[in-house]
Amino acid sequence: MSDAPMPVGRPASTDVGVVAVSIAGWLHGVLLAGFMLYTFVGTRPFADASVAERVEGSPLDRLAVFGLFLLALVTLVVHHRATLSLFVRNLPLVAFTGFCFASMLWSDYPGLTLRRALLLVFLTTIAAGIAASLQDLRRFHSWWFIGLTGVMLLNLIGTALWPGVAITDIGVRGLYTQKNVAGLVAMITVICGVTWMLGVTRSRSVGLGLLMLLPALLFLVITKSKTSIGLTGVAVMAIAVFACAEWLGARFVLLMIALGFLVVTALLGLFAVYDFDVDALLTATLGDASFTGRDELWAFALRSAQERFWLGHGYGAFWDVGLAADPLQRLEPGTWLGDVEIGTINQAHNGYLELWLHVGLPATIAAALIVAAGVVSGMAQAIAGPLSRSSRAAIGFLTMLLLLYLLHNLTEATLFMRGSVFSNIAVLCLFVLSRGRDFAVRSGRA
Repeated sequence: MSDAPMPVGRPASTDVGVVAVSIAGWLHGVLLAGFMLYTFVGTRPFADASVAERVEGSPLDRLAVFGLFLLALVTLVVHHRATLSLFVRNLPLVAFTGFCFASMLWSDYPGLTLRRALLLVFLTTIAAGIAASLQDLRRFHSWWFIGLTGVMLLNLIGTALWPGVAITDIGVRGLYTQKNVAGLVAMITVICGVTWMLGVTRSRSVGLGLLMLLPALLFLVITKSKTSIGLTGVAVMAIAVFACAEWLGARFVLLMIALGFLVVTALLGLFAVYDFDVDALLTATLGDASFTGRDELWAFALRSAQERFWLGHGYGAFWDVGLAADPLQRLEPGTWLGDVEIGTINQAHNGYLELWLHVGLPATIAAALIVAAGVVSGMAQAIAGPLSRSSRAAIGFLTMLLLLYLLHNLTEATLFMRGSVFSNIAVLCLFVLSRGRDFAVRSGRA
């Protein structure tokens, strides 16, 4: 007999562990890909949503969301420890989502509130599943940049192939229902790319990032979405200031503070020139103090919100309730808002007024504070957190999106509005940022 030692294989427990890790990674990848496809492409790209369909909803959308929801439940069970921690750290967000669901008890249209609040619950669960299964911030950031760049190319190719569908009189809408959504997605892509490049360590990666940014910048410009273009400029300048502060140190920070004081002084002087008349200043600088007629819409929304000051009309139970019950039916013809075709307007064009209409002022304040707390937490992690450079760049991306979310809702209504692009992303950002402390320091290289 041979005295040679018998080959020793890996323990069975090790094999099981490898398989479990592989399954967990597969679940995360499929869930993230499905979430991004649903959010940024949708089930029916380049299609118009009729007023009737907005009321009833799309069966295909329901099927897609329900499938992702079931997958998210499996993912949350697989990562049960991270799930429990995620739940505890996000109790205010979970409570707010539950309050939206409970609003069917006093809703003007309980059936609509039930369906629309369930959509919010499902999408929140999907975001939680992605966050609970996340293992690598840099890889997560990279997949977002790659995926969003693909969406930009799809928009540009689709616009070239079907210009009659994708191009409107007021700007390019691409595969979306309107140009403002198209501009928003382009803005998110630009912010993702700029922050991604801050996390690289090789010049070749910077060149690749700049090349990938070109489709997003082109699409952003041709959408003619003034809000998204303006916010993109503000965000890129803010990111540049933070990057320079990190590279150049305290002297640059002091210089920025001094410049900030000069800007404030100049603004005060400008207000003084116009006798502190805000309308006159806006007319002189923007050419339209009414914000393209939105002031009349805001006044109507405020009056309607005050009718249900504390609890609102019910989540999802104010707009898109059918033509006969449309809230604008109350208005007399003769004004811009009263003469708009019923069913055309389905939001207050201000996220804070919109959410107040749905769930009341106290819940709206709580929602804004939840997002603001996420911004503060993200800034602390990005500036002084125990993370690698690439991970801090990813945290910076998520934090900037939440900050823009608060600003964007001054003129658009996406604050925790079920199914809207920015709401889906903001909830995911909140969950991921709450897990920032779970990620060990990594010296990732792009």
